[in-house]
Amino acid sequence: MSERSHCYIVFAGLSLGALMTQWPGTVTAREGETVTLRCYQNDSALGAMLWYLQPRKGGLTLIGYVYVSPTYEKGFESGYNMTKTTDDKESSLEISSLNAAQEGVYYCAAREGHSVRERHISHT
Repeated sequence: MSERSHCYIVFAGLSLGALMTQWPGTVTAREGETVTLRCYQNDSALGAMLWYLQPRKGGLTLIGYVYVSPTYEKGFESGYNMTKTTDDKESSLEISSLNAAQEGVYYCAAREGHSVRERHISHT
C-alpha cells in the first residue's frame, strides 16, 4: 500500500489598514483533501476580501477577491472557492483536492471594493 504524501499549509495575515484575524494558524492535510481557511476583518467600510498565496518558491500571487461575487485570477479558477459574509467582515477560502502545488502561505486582506481591480498587488 503506497503512502500518500502530505501538504503543509501555513496560514498568516496581511493587513491593508484593517485588523485581520485568521484561522486556523497551520493546517496539515493529505493530498486530495479539502481545507477551509477563514479570516475576519474589523472595518465594515472595506467591502472586498482578497486572498493571496505565497508558495515555498515564488512571490506573493493574488488568488482572487470577493466583492459582490468571487473573481478568480488565471490559474486559480478551479480548486478554490471564496466566499464572504453579507456584512463584509468575514471570508473563507476552500481549497479542494489539495495537491503539493497548493502548499504555501495563504494571506487574506481587505480593501475598498471599487479599487480592487485597478490597484491590486502585481503578480510575480
